[in-house]
Amino acid sequence: MTRGRYPVRVAAFALVLAPLLLLLAIPAAAPARATLPAAAVGPTAGTLGCRLYFNDAGTGSSPTVWQDTFTLTQSPAAPKVGDTVTVTLTAKTGPDNGPVGLNAGDVPVNVTLALGGSLSGSATLRMSSYPARAVAPEAPLGPITTTGTYFASAAGAATLTVGRVTFTNASATTHCSAAGDRDHKAAPVPTSIVESFTVGGTGTATPPPSPSPSATPSPSATPSPSAKPSLSLPSSATDDPPTATDEVDTPAQPFGPKSVKLNCKTLSSLSSWTATHTLSMSPSNPGRGAKVTVRLKFSAGPKSGPVPVGAGDLVPKATVKVGGVGSGTVNLRGPAYGAINPNAVLPGATLTGTYTTSKAGLVSLTVTNIVFDHPQVDTECNAGADPVTGPAATSIVAKFTVKSRAATGDESEGGGGGNGDGSLPNTGEGGVTALLLLWSSAVLLLGVGLVVVLPRRRGIPRS
Repeated sequence: MTRGRYPVRVAAFALVLAPLLLLLAIPAAAPARATLPAAAVGPTAGTLGCRLYFNDAGTGSSPTVWQDTFTLTQSPAAPKVGDTVTVTLTAKTGPDNGPVGLNAGDVPVNVTLALGGSLSGSATLRMSSYPARAVAPEAPLGPITTTGTYFASAAGAATLTVGRVTFTNASATTHCSAAGDRDHKAAPVPTSIVESFTVGGTGTATPPPSPSPSATPSPSATPSPSAKPSLSLPSSATDDPPTATDEVDTPAQPFGPKSVKLNCKTLSSLSSWTATHTLSMSPSNPGRGAKVTVRLKFSAGPKSGPVPVGAGDLVPKATVKVGGVGSGTVNLRGPAYGAINPNAVLPGATLTGTYTTSKAGLVSLTVTNIVFDHPQVDTECNAGADPVTGPAATSIVAKFTVKSRAATGDESEGGGGGNGDGSLPNTGEGGVTALLLLWSSAVLLLGVGLVVVLPRRRGIPRS
């Protein structure tokens, strides 16, 4: 009897096992086709070429190279037909600043993206306030994060390609595209920053209509004041740039009045000089070929030494470096001082000179040196720790914009005195020997104490 039960048990086990074996024998159904997520770009090193465009006109100037680490991502990473997708492009350090310092928010950033594959058209990413802080000349502008959106209108394999990056402000625009020197505004080349992905779903979709403008506009009796004009950013890459006929009057950016500390050197004696400086120009928005008067005013000069200075013996002068679309230097000169008592603070002065514009665009004026000129020896003042052996340009920088039109009759006449050619005077080495002889004679006549008061010997001017 016992043996007779085994076949029953085996049969029962077979009945339980058979369905399992049957399930194992049936091939698994093919899974549904998955939507491929975006192949996000970066962080990856990239190099772009850039050019500067004043008033966004012309073919550009000042070609530069921008090397950075870029990251391009989108959310959702695997969009479906009908999704509105947010795209973000970041750059780790940003491009380097030029020779003029920038305030926070001076150069908003626009990025033009080309949609490819199943998608078509373009999208614009923006960073409305850049740089995030004030940036000194020649320093990196800082990290960039731009964002924007596009509508996923069709299913299938698609791409996002960074075509051009634009840095804008009221006076000048920098356009950047793939590495190489070209007209990056009129002829940009798509960069190698390309994101590939698949739009899921089927068919196509139409973007929802934009909200209709309100039938009753909000009243605005008085426009909001603004210390600095802002540049309207283009809504797409196809917007026409401004032309010479619709150039706006870009307000000049004079320096000061602002307190500035400089170092001065007289012979071998070093001292500091703090005064309120103002650097301005007139006219402030001239055309090409205009004669611009440059003025430097300071509230008080440095302190004189223990020996009196005769009337007319001391003349304040300054050297201003022209940058941007201009080049060279402008010599400024003030009226000679009257008689100066020992140990007295020199009175304030206004120095003037002229500069003739040549190209349209942004011009920078930087005070590089201030000299108190004496018949025997000079005192030189600038931002260098040793103003003679290691001179450095000051922080006194002003800017103005030259328009594309030719100068008017009044602008061509200019005025204000000074050196119109913008060149530095030449000083031959023979003059050094004569000054040394004069200085030696003065020491013999007036004693060693004179070394403390007389300005140092004149050096060869530096641009």
